[in-house]
Parts: sequence; C-alpha cells; structure tokens
Amino acid sequence: MTKKIMTKNTMTKPSNKIPIGVFFRQKREHKGLLVRQVAAVLEVDQAIISRIENGDRLPTKEQLIKLAGLYGLDQKEVFSVWLAEKMVKDYGDEPEVREAFKNANYMLRFRENRSDKDKF
Repeated sequence: MTKKIMTKNTMTKPSNKIPIGVFFRQKREHKGLLVRQVAAVLEVDQAIISRIENGDRLPTKEQLIKLAGLYGLDQKEVFSVWLAEKMVKDYGDEPEVREAFKNANYMLRFRENRSDKDKF
C-alpha cells in the first residue's frame, strides 16, 4: 500500500470561491513571506494585512495593485474578483441586489455602445 503525500494546494489565480484576502494569505505563505514583509511593501501596519487576510476588510485599490505585483498575479483578474467581492460586501444585503446587478450589467453594455453624450 502506498502512502499519499498531502501538500497544501495553493491557487494560482483569484477565484470567487474564497475571499480575496484568504487567497492573498495563501500566496504569502506559499512565497514564505511574513506579514511584516508584506506590510512593508504596502507601507501599512501589519494589522491591516492581518485584517485583509482574515477577511475583515478588503484592500484598497492601490493595495490590491501592489499585492498583485508582489505575488506576480494578473491585475485584471485580481481586480475583477476584488470588485465583485466589494460589490457583494457593500450591497449584498439589499433585497433587490440581484435585479440591481442585472440592471447595472445592462447599463454597462448600453454604455459601451453609445457615444459619450448618451452615457449614464
């Protein structure tokens, strides 16, 4: 009988299945970085990194860009997941949120096909 060696699975790109802060913690641990090292790169207190990694707060857009660069991630992919998480945190408890997001999606598509004067 052979033994399976269990290794910690780290994702290579952000996903909407786990909070982005948890994803960043996995990337930090995989790279062998300490919280204080990441805090130094972002020029913030270590407590902010801990709060981000524990899902207590989202990074700012500027922090997000620095984190993506630090971990060698595609900024567009990271930004997309971050923005989705931000929208859910800000508006997820609203009773009509799903309909509102559908309307926002429609408005965005409408904007793409109109001149500047016709945009929302």
